Amino acid sequence: MPSDDPNDNAGAFIAAFDSIRTTDVSASRTNTFTSEDDFNGLSVELLIEVGSFICVAANLLPHGGRWSRNEAVLGGHVVRLYKLISALLDQICQRRREITFIIGRLTFECIVNLRFLLKHAGDPTVFHSYVAYSMRNERRLQDKIEERIAAREGKILPVETRMLNSIAKVANASGVRIEDASASRPKEWADKNIFERAEAVGLGESYLGAFRGPSASVHGNWMDLLEFQLDTDHDEGTFAPSFEWRNPRPQIAQTIAHLATEAVRDYFRHLGEGPLEFIDERFGELSSRILEAMKAHEAYLVRSGAL
Repeated sequence: MPSDDPNDNAGAFIAAFDSIRTTDVSASRTNTFTSEDDFNGLSVELLIEVGSFICVAANLLPHGGRWSRNEAVLGGHVVRLYKLISALLDQICQRRREITFIIGRLTFECIVNLRFLLKHAGDPTVFHSYVAYSMRNERRLQDKIEERIAAREGKILPVETRMLNSIAKVANASGVRIEDASASRPKEWADKNIFERAEAVGLGESYLGAFRGPSASVHGNWMDLLEFQLDTDHDEGTFAPSFEWRNPRPQIAQTIAHLATEAVRDYFRHLGEGPLEFIDERFGELSSRILEAMKAHEAYLVRSGAL
């Protein structure tokens, strides 16, 4: 819980930040790398560092130790971002490129939504739209239950009572009436799809690689099968099953580390807590190191003849 003394809060910030290990991305280190596994290891270190800052951010609570609904929408995204990065780290270390694509796509969407919500933090209608849109399935479920009750001329099954009570409980905690959650409209919250939200926060160019492409892995379309699930003879157009996991590559972890750093910096600025100049300096330095790691990897690819 924060102190009433701003100097105590500033000191706590600095102590928390200083406890986070700084990843060495110096040329004297990366020039000795002889494989992409070395860069995967570096990317893991950077993701752990970024995740540590996210953990600090997610634990910043107002006086009283509880969030309001709209604060919880933002804070919940920060917690989700931390967990997704943890899951991404797990799958990188287990050498499962297929699953890193799925988690990377989910993480990109979380980052876009967090930054979009932060951009509109002063507009309660955006938050209401987000919550009401999120409850569309509960609205559909309640409508279906009520249809079945009506078809039985008012007889309610015990399981239906439990389900209706659960829906009412969620609606009450969310600060919305279930009737406000349309089963069909709007198509997207804030009247923007994910690409439009990405564009609104300056991530439109990142959308194709970080979201649209990995969506193939989320939905299991042909491009996912072709790349990851099949042993393909491209000349003959024949296929066999492929049960081997592909080794991750550093680009996903590097990209997520960079984008997540910008998102959590936005969150700290929104909170207005702690020594903001110090925070900006630390995140600026972290972003620079992530970009240096990306450049070092590209230089390695050229040097090794991979390009």
